[in-house]
Amino acid sequence: MSAVTDPGPRWRRTPSGRVQDIRAGDAQRVVAAAMHLWPLAIVLLGPFALLLPLVLWLAFRGFGPFVDDHGREVLNAQCTLLALVLIPCAGWLALVVWLPAWVVASVRGSVAAGGGELFRYPALLRPIR
Repeated sequence: MSAVTDPGPRWRRTPSGRVQDIRAGDAQRVVAAAMHLWPLAIVLLGPFALLLPLVLWLAFRGFGPFVDDHGREVLNAQCTLLALVLIPCAGWLALVVWLPAWVVASVRGSVAAGGGELFRYPALLRPIR
């Protein structure tokens, strides 16, 4: 699921073919996993949950490239969701298909982050590089 072709010294390929950050500590993994779970936080926090990934990313992106990468990916998922909501008709039809896939991908992203792995959401706009 990763776009990394040459992992380099910081990264290693797992036997399953995923790319793992061998330097990501427990704190980095927890923050990255929490950023992915913001859709589930909507149930508890309501619309304030939309700010959760942004606040976590801004506060902890200095932790290292692992947290920064996961934070950008989550924010890109939010940008895609916003674009689909704001585009009438065609966007709303696409949202019906994309929304369930996005919720599943959020959980998968959290699990990957907890394991120190890179993760990419499928079918995203990526305005934040």
